[in-house]
Formats: sequence, C-alpha cells, structure tokens
Amino acid sequence: MWKRFGEKEVSHSMAHYLQAVATLKQDKGHARVGDIAESLGVSKSGVTSMLRSLQTRGLVTHERYGCVELTTSGQRLAERTESSRRVLSMFLHEILGVEAAIANEDACMIEHLVSPEVSVELLRLTSFLRSTHPVAERFREAYRSSPRSCSDHAPGACDLCGATCLRESLVRVVGEGEVRS
Repeated sequence: MWKRFGEKEVSHSMAHYLQAVATLKQDKGHARVGDIAESLGVSKSGVTSMLRSLQTRGLVTHERYGCVELTTSGQRLAERTESSRRVLSMFLHEILGVEAAIANEDACMIEHLVSPEVSVELLRLTSFLRSTHPVAERFREAYRSSPRSCSDHAPGACDLCGATCLRESLVRVVGEGEVRS
C-alpha cells in the first residue's frame, strides 16, 4: 500500500500549483510566476522551483519571464484533481453532514490521493444518495437517526467497535488523559 501511495502522479503541493495555473488561465487568460505566487501565498522563487519540477514531469511549459502553460497531461491532471475535490467535498458535506469548511479542507487534503475509480464511485453514490429515490430517502433518514457514538446505545451493542469505541478514539485530543512523567 505505501508503495502505491508513493507512486501518485503528483504531491499535494504540485496539485495546488497545477490548479492555480488552470484557474489563473481561466480567469486572467494567462499565468505568470508572480500571479501564481500571489494566488498560493508563496514566494516567486518557490514557484520557479516547483515549475522546474512540474516541467520535468511534463506537466507545464515555462520560459524564463514568460507565461506558464499546462501541457495536455497537466491540464487533465488539474481537471481531475479539481473534480475529485468537488466530489469529495460534496460527499462529506451533503451526505455525511460534515460542516462545509471542514469538508472543503479535508477534500483538499485528499483530492490528489484518491484514484479515479474511487472518485467515480463516490460520485455515483453521492448522486444516488442525493436523489429522490425512495431507498435514498430512507437511507438519509436512517443515517441521520443512527447513533453518533457508542454512548448512544447499550454497552457492547456495537459490533463495529469491539472493546474500544472507534469514534471516541478518533475525536479524543492527542495527549488528553495521558499520564505525564
């Protein structure tokens, strides 16, 4: 699994640069180093360094002091990453009920890690669960009324968690309840 994780086409940062170039090209008609730096809140030298890396991967073209262009591969990757972010954000917010700001932030963190196959299936599931299909409506109602933690039902009644409540271990603040020496 870690090998597959390391083989992803681009890092989180690279994906943001590609998306910034795509957005600037759409909004302004061009993307220059200074525009990218301003958009991402980074230095021009940092942009130049990243552009070299993206150019080596065949995702952008850039001549010194010129505009940055996405290659066909760079454009496709920027579009796929943006689409993945939108699907994830929609699923997290509209289906799971996560606050919009948290859903957007989390979607941004994982957008470039999710395979196209998973994104397509999440889109399919989200589309169905947003529909007026009677099963989707029953699911939404059942999900809203399901227990939010192990304390919402009888002890030992959760066949998912076992001896330790998974939810409690996920939301517990690191360091909380630890013995300090």
